[in-house]
Amino acid sequence: MGVNWDILKKRFLQADQTAQLESLALNLTRIQFFADSVTGESVVEHLIRESQFFIEWIVPGIDLETGLDQAVELADLQQLLSRWKLNWSDWWGDEQKRQEVARLSQEWCDRILKQHTLSV
Repeated sequence: MGVNWDILKKRFLQADQTAQLESLALNLTRIQFFADSVTGESVVEHLIRESQFFIEWIVPGIDLETGLDQAVELADLQQLLSRWKLNWSDWWGDEQKRQEVARLSQEWCDRILKQHTLSV
């Protein structure tokens, strides 16, 4: 059974931007956890894709007059997630790459929470 992205998108967009960013940060925490624990390769692949969707859904709601930096940050994260997605099958078996993914996931989670003064 696959994810119904339309239903997820509808529910996601009903939340305010703070809750949306918290969901993205939580996904990054989950990616970090699974990469550290060397379990859940398919779960991580799903979380990466879901996080990409979250960013795609968050950015159009950002007021670029006041939130341009935020939009640029999220675009940077989107690029990183795309690299991970493209290389995931090779990276999962490479301890060093997996640890880099874990470290960067935590760093991005911290950045999102700090920049937006959120707490998960």
